Amino acid sequence: MLTVAFTNQKGGVGKTSTVVGIAAALDRRGLRVLCIDLDPQADLTQWLGLDPLDDVRNVNDAVYADTRGIAAEAIQHAGWGAGIDVIGSTLDLAERETDLSPGSEFRLAKALDGLSGYDVVLIDCPPSIGRLVVLGFVAATHVVVVTEPSAASLRGVENVLRTRDVVAEHYNRKLQLAGIVVNHQNRTTESALRVAEVAEVYGAAVWEPYVPARAVVAAAMGAAASVADYGADGKPVAEVYDALAERVLALQTLSTPSTVEVS
Repeated sequence: MLTVAFTNQKGGVGKTSTVVGIAAALDRRGLRVLCIDLDPQADLTQWLGLDPLDDVRNVNDAVYADTRGIAAEAIQHAGWGAGIDVIGSTLDLAERETDLSPGSEFRLAKALDGLSGYDVVLIDCPPSIGRLVVLGFVAATHVVVVTEPSAASLRGVENVLRTRDVVAEHYNRKLQLAGIVVNHQNRTTESALRVAEVAEVYGAAVWEPYVPARAVVAAAMGAAASVADYGADGKPVAEVYDALAERVLALQTLSTPSTVEVS
């Protein structure tokens, strides 16, 4: 099953908005999507209309159980989107960062083993390169790095790619770099400089179009809604997410030699 982990070491680059935007775009196509929130802050969980304080099974329970296929018991239907399901997060998930027990890297993959019925699984990783990110990478088939046009965010890309290489070598040989999404693009000179920099360094790995900086994204998050629900204000961003969703779907037909690699 196509399972894509979205990540960057730096926070605030728009990982969650990218996951939600792509999930909504896939939902509009009539596809079934499972979103997994691996961030203890649970922003994805709340954006998709769920309460991380509810007494229901969540991703921490699934990982802690260390039982094959148990993730199915933690799946909830999103508060919006006919084809979107969620495995939500909770602050307790932060405890997994210190779990160094043998084989702990495989616990999410083990929990998801045997799961079916979805066209795409999207994993929202926390802003780090720690154990939770490793859990996501081991369970994934592909990694998408989300960055913004800033020096700090671009440094985070390098660290994430090194982590991906380590995971691919030791835990998940099938893990591929799918691409790099540039978020929060604006018309400033600094933004243009950094966008040119990421394009020069990573070349074909950079996905286009870039996601523009728009206030409607924050409004949609606060309302637990899709940006597509905001009419003309949301249309430019929703169209970008539609294009990025096409890039995700294309991963299903790419062979390993065709997948972009960055040295």
